[in-house]
Amino acid sequence: SMIVALLITTSAFYVFAMIGSNEALRFVSYPTAVLAKSCKLLPTMIMGTIIERRVYSKQQWTSALAISVGMSLFHISRLQQTSTTKSTASSGDNSTSEGDGSDVNTDDEEDGDHSWKGMALLIWSLTCDGFLGSCQGLLKRVDTKGNQRPPSAVETMLYMNIYALFFLIPVAMISGQWQQGVHLLQSDGQLRMAIFILNLVVSVGQIFIFLTVTWYSSLACTTITTTRKFITILLSVIYFGHKFSMMQWCAVGLVFGGLYLATVSKQFAGTPRQVTAEDADKTKKMQ
Repeated sequence: SMIVALLITTSAFYVFAMIGSNEALRFVSYPTAVLAKSCKLLPTMIMGTIIERRVYSKQQWTSALAISVGMSLFHISRLQQTSTTKSTASSGDNSTSEGDGSDVNTDDEEDGDHSWKGMALLIWSLTCDGFLGSCQGLLKRVDTKGNQRPPSAVETMLYMNIYALFFLIPVAMISGQWQQGVHLLQSDGQLRMAIFILNLVVSVGQIFIFLTVTWYSSLACTTITTTRKFITILLSVIYFGHKFSMMQWCAVGLVFGGLYLATVSKQFAGTPRQVTAEDADKTKKMQ
C-alpha cells in the first residue's frame, strides 16, 4: 500500500542521512560536521515546499535563516578559539624545548585533499534530512476515501526502525562491521550493558520525537532538536566559565531572536498550510 511504501522510503532516507553524516567524519572534523548539521532547518523547509507543497510565511523563512546563521557563527567562533588555543600551546612548547619532531594533535584538523568528500557527504546527509521530513509529513495526510488511516507515532517509530534493519544489516555485513560488532559483544559484557542502556534511553527519546512529528510537524521537531543542541553547548560553555566574544553574543541573539520570531509567526499566522486542489482551482479561475 501507499503507507507501507512511504514508511520504507522514510526509513531509507533516515538510514542514508545517518550514513552520510557518519561517513563524513572520515574526511572532515567533528566540529565541521556539527556546523553543517546546524543548518538542517533550511533543507527541511525547502523539501517541504517542493514535495508537500507547504506554504511558509516570510517570518518562518527569516526565523529558520536566523537560527541557522546564528548556530553557524557560534560554531565558527568556537573553532577559531580552539585554533587560537592550539597555536598558543604550540608556541609555548616550542619556546621551552628545541625541535623534537613532535607535532600538535591534529584530531580536529581536516585532510585538505579529501575534505571535499566529507562536504559532499554532509550535503547528501542534509538533503536526505529534507526528504525525511517531507516523507514524515506525507505520512500524516488522511486518506480522503477513508480506506487507510495515518500511522500513529508509535507505529511510525516501530515500522521505520524495522524497515531500517533491511538497509543497515546488509551494509554492516558487506563492510565487515557486523562480524566485528558481534565479536565485541561476545567478549565484553560491560559493552553489552552500555549498549542496552543506550538503546533504552534512545527509544524513550524517539517516542517524544515521533510524537512531536505526529502532533505538530517535522519542522517543529527539527527546530526543537536543533535548539536543544545549541542550548546544551551554550550551557556547557557557561558552566566551564568561558567568556563569550562579540561574535558569540551576536550568534546567541540571532538564535533566540529566530526562535521568538518563529513563535510569534505561529501565533499570528498559524501552522504552514498545504496547497490543496481547491486552492489550485481558485488560482486558475482568478487567472
